[in-house]
Amino acid sequence: MKLRLFYNSAVIATILSYLLIFIGGLVRVSGAGMGCPNWPKCGEGWMPPGNMDIDQINTTLAWIEFTNRMFGVILGISIIVLNVIAIFYFRKKHNSFSTNKTSLLFYSILSLIFVVINGILGGVLVRFELNPYIKTAHMLFALVLVSILSYICIKSYKILNPKLFKGLKNNPNLSKSLIFLWVLIVIEILLGTGIRTNLELNSPDFFKENPLGSIGDLLNTLPSYKYLHSILGFSLLFLSIYIYLKFRNHKLYIVQFLSMFIIGMIIVQIFLGYMLVLLELPQSFQQLTRLFHTWGSSWLVGVIIILYNCISDEYAK
Repeated sequence: MKLRLFYNSAVIATILSYLLIFIGGLVRVSGAGMGCPNWPKCGEGWMPPGNMDIDQINTTLAWIEFTNRMFGVILGISIIVLNVIAIFYFRKKHNSFSTNKTSLLFYSILSLIFVVINGILGGVLVRFELNPYIKTAHMLFALVLVSILSYICIKSYKILNPKLFKGLKNNPNLSKSLIFLWVLIVIEILLGTGIRTNLELNSPDFFKENPLGSIGDLLNTLPSYKYLHSILGFSLLFLSIYIYLKFRNHKLYIVQFLSMFIIGMIIVQIFLGYMLVLLELPQSFQQLTRLFHTWGSSWLVGVIIILYNCISDEYAK
């Protein structure tokens, strides 16, 4: 019963972490990062003012940013609950259920550390007025957090259903390929974050000097690393196809499904990226495209962790 409760808590925390990434993306595309000009308060109070003339705060942007902060608090509480359950259940039993002497208790505590650090980074980001380096670190910690929570989910699920994974033969080369894919995905997301940050910084001056310019013209002003983003995107696609071909006849349907999901999501992300560059989209549609471009990419991070652990061989005989 306690293990089932732990698993359910991990699933809830993971879902909340993805929702928080979505709301964080909404904050960014809407320009609400400084909607609350200070932290942890929002203006003079703990909640956004009802009148937008108070403290020169835009009420709509303030509420978007405030919602982001509240979801961060809710996620933190869910991870605290996860840790309480883990401490009571795994403090004496974790060694018998661990792989390579690492435990679910350890990763639960690690998730708590990361959510606290990322919450502090969120406050520092406001204090330093959306510094791009802090913004990148904030995103990196969010990706690592969702990876840790995804790991906890799949590991606890395997403990609950050991027969499902019994007798699997692990392929070291495929495991390394998945690790490499995860690293490349994270680098790709951070590169995309850097490109968007530079576009946001250069946009006002560029369109002031070039009122008839396009997003493509603005992109051409960026350093050559912008090409690496595209090259890496297609490299990810080819690597994911290779992984799918190796897993298409796997005994577990979830392995087949996740490998197909990774290919599909990478194709969607490439398509959305080129839509942003090549098409002159209305601003609202452009913001939605950017939002789902970032959020969809974050799904891949957790899915790869789950797939990696679905093919591990701790239950093999």
